[in-house]
Amino acid sequence: MISVILPTFNEIDSGYLGPIMSRLPRLGQAEILAVDGGSTDGTVEFIARHGVEVLSLPGSSRAARMNLGIEQSQGEMLLLHHPRSLIELDDIEALRTLPDADQLTWGGFTHQFDSDHPLLRFTSWYSNHVRCDRSGIVYLDHCVFLSRAIKQSGIKIPDVDIFEDTELSKLLLGFGRPVRLAAVARTSAIRFKRNGLWRQAFLNQLMKIAYHLRLPLDRLNRLYEKGLHLNKE
Repeated sequence: MISVILPTFNEIDSGYLGPIMSRLPRLGQAEILAVDGGSTDGTVEFIARHGVEVLSLPGSSRAARMNLGIEQSQGEMLLLHHPRSLIELDDIEALRTLPDADQLTWGGFTHQFDSDHPLLRFTSWYSNHVRCDRSGIVYLDHCVFLSRAIKQSGIKIPDVDIFEDTELSKLLLGFGRPVRLAAVARTSAIRFKRNGLWRQAFLNQLMKIAYHLRLPLDRLNRLYEKGLHLNKE
């Protein structure tokens, strides 16, 4: 069985929740666990109407929501599904062909934005071939998957406000290198559209520098989410 963990917070306006919920309930032999951080826009009600269980964790970080989903999951393979990414059902089903759940397997899908621009294409290329393949860091918009064996090790994502996927990847690298599947996770370019392509690209690099300088992550998240509020209230 595949366990799909969907961390949500006010997802209605993104335009992705509908397509995601039109797909996931059609998965065979799967459990879908939505973990919500206290949405006030109808996200919870929308998910529930599709017959999907919603776990409530008001005021939580996305890391905390994913941790709860991992803890509650029963599947042989766990998929941390970004709330603004889309994966075709056949590609999710392909997770069943990966090595046995008792092996230490993890990775992500190939990243691609839902808009076409040279800067966005370069960003995806870098995320796939440099950050993932060379450095072993898999961002959540690749839709990270991990085997039951890794879950049973007691892995827990640090409860941080930003870069939780980097922190998770650092832990997962202790079990081996990530597998990047050729199948695509098509991800919203909403940050680039709202902030402007070059401004968002600059902000992304600034965030990475600040992270490596170990500046307070709560302050970084406030800057990153300013005017957007996509991950946390």
